[in-house]
Amino acid sequence: MQDSFITAEGLSQQSPRIQSYRDVNLKLAKGQAHAICAEDRSGKTELLLTLAGRMLPTSGTLRVGGIDVGGLRSLARVRRFASLGFFENVNDVERVLKVSVITSAELGLAGKRSNAMATDAFLESCGLLDTADTRIEALDRYTFDWLGIALGMAHDPKLLVVDDIESSLTEHQSLKLARKLKDLARSTGVTVACGVNDYDIAVSFDSVNCISDEARAQEAAWGRKHAEEVA
Repeated sequence: MQDSFITAEGLSQQSPRIQSYRDVNLKLAKGQAHAICAEDRSGKTELLLTLAGRMLPTSGTLRVGGIDVGGLRSLARVRRFASLGFFENVNDVERVLKVSVITSAELGLAGKRSNAMATDAFLESCGLLDTADTRIEALDRYTFDWLGIALGMAHDPKLLVVDDIESSLTEHQSLKLARKLKDLARSTGVTVACGVNDYDIAVSFDSVNCISDEARAQEAAWGRKHAEEVA
């Protein structure tokens, strides 16, 4: 059995005005790609940001990469090894800039060589070299999402957290991204947590973790459907 990289018990984030996620239990194996399945506005994004050390829970227990999360210092320790794909209103990029400029800056932040040759080499390794001179705003959504994942991996993280791999994408494109995330986990040993709305997409990951009643209903319906097909 794989060691757990993330464990959560009764994890919640609530305030007098906002309730995002509640009573979440997780056990995510190290070096695998995991789907966090729930509908929009369910607290899924807030949970993902919590796992990545960007937000504090208000109750429950959380352990990430051997660190017990319980205060700002522990969040900072998690952030040292946890990277994000693109999250709206969290790590937005200037959409008028070219891919090469954004990539060079990210490589610099990761403490790596960021000159033109190194930037091109990185983009080529990700299959993105042909986009180097393209403005971010001109990228199609699939390429934009993959760029965000690639830039997150530039930091050689132990944990990669991704959200919203279905918005403006076809089912085929979402499944392709899911496969790429699984391949990254297998080839690099990174643990991946990815937010997913559709259970049919979620089952393509190494594990599915439903955190809302609607997601659990999808899970039950999927199970009934496939049981009937087998019968």
